[in-house]
Amino acid sequence: MPHDKPFPPSLPHQSEGTAFLRSKERAALFDEQGLGKSKQLIDAVVAEIGAGAIKGAVIICPNGLKTNWAEEIERFCELPYAVFGAGRKARRAAFTSLKAAFYIINYEAVKAELPSLRALLRFKEMALVLDESHRIKSPEAGVTEAVLGLREYAKRRYILTGTPVANKPEDLWSQFLFLDDGSALGATLAEFRSEYQTGSEGYKALDQLRERTSDMSMRRLKTDAVDLPQKETRRLTVELEGRQREMYDTMKNELALWVSSLSGEQVLKQADAILARLVRLAQLASNPGLVDPGYDGDPGKFVALDGLVENYLVRSADQKLIIWSSFVGNVTALSERYRPFRPVTIHGQMAGEQRDEAVRLFRGDRDVRIMVANPAAAREGLTLTEANVAIYVDRTFNLVDYLQSQDRIHRISQNHECEIVLLMARATVDAYIDFTLEQKHGLARYAQDDSQNIEPADLALEKPTILKALMWPDDH
Repeated sequence: MPHDKPFPPSLPHQSEGTAFLRSKERAALFDEQGLGKSKQLIDAVVAEIGAGAIKGAVIICPNGLKTNWAEEIERFCELPYAVFGAGRKARRAAFTSLKAAFYIINYEAVKAELPSLRALLRFKEMALVLDESHRIKSPEAGVTEAVLGLREYAKRRYILTGTPVANKPEDLWSQFLFLDDGSALGATLAEFRSEYQTGSEGYKALDQLRERTSDMSMRRLKTDAVDLPQKETRRLTVELEGRQREMYDTMKNELALWVSSLSGEQVLKQADAILARLVRLAQLASNPGLVDPGYDGDPGKFVALDGLVENYLVRSADQKLIIWSSFVGNVTALSERYRPFRPVTIHGQMAGEQRDEAVRLFRGDRDVRIMVANPAAAREGLTLTEANVAIYVDRTFNLVDYLQSQDRIHRISQNHECEIVLLMARATVDAYIDFTLEQKHGLARYAQDDSQNIEPADLALEKPTILKALMWPDDH
């Protein structure tokens, strides 16, 4: 439909990014979360269509962001678009819109629609765009193989993400393979590992990696590109008492006893099982009800959260909060706990329409004061600047979950200082998770050229032993 008001103007860094994309047939836009990568991409595609260079773009994105992309296209241009719906019949309907300039499909649907997508890219000279391109970081995943199978048919190839190193530098390999078929970082993962990994699974030669990827990529940080309000992170120590402390210590001691009985080689072989038990410890530190449905006490973190909710919401009628938990059981429990504030929820078991409605209510209904969300389901693409406080009840070892989710509130259109509150249970695995995330972030920042310095221990991903992690001292 005709646009009834002028399109929002580009900020200086967005104009620069659009020009960069237009100048390359293969490019990565790695701007930090919240700087408007979608606008830059849309503007570039519109300009290149106008110049006759391409006919449009196929945008592959996480399923929850299809609606967001449709809204962004409507906001920034008048060109037609087609969204691939859920189910094969709905997806087929999108292919009938051959006059569309933008085609939006989720990663999981690509494999089922490979023949049709290839035909579309052959029929029209199109750009192929991967939004949140870290989604293809796992080379062996079926989604990655399907996406890579499309790249040769695209007139242009673009990737967008604010977290190109989602957990480790190796995550970059498949993203750049999509762009340049292996020219920068090697045609095989084995070649990449030989060049950049040490035998201990640390990393080397990252200066060379940054140089080889610099020509195809652009990255700006919020601190350099825009004048945003300050973001402060604080850690709030929580005591575990009574039954919760007993349950935690029992499981911790059992795990410590098991790990101490393993040889070094056995520890490596059992790494996934150990990690799973560490996450179980994180659940106990968060809410024992996640592990034992019979637990009927008040978890220490919930009691602390009650105080924060009262502090932020009861004392200010206009304040909104986002409460993050990695565990769906907590999302449900906390939604019930704070019913007077009309909370909405987002988690991975919700349909897309339910998620969109939750976002709409949180953003538009002043009586909806809280969103309780799972980072894995709501970390990407959403602008939630109606809130300026985000509280993490718990975290896991997933760096991208943590980085992406906190920046839902700290992005363009935020007018207030932001606060990130991390609830940390004393003498628990929380401290080890915190250490690991900070170490991963330091390595990611160095690999992404955000930082020029890195500690040798972080470059090598050296960590305290598992046993020491379990008995982490409070003052470490």
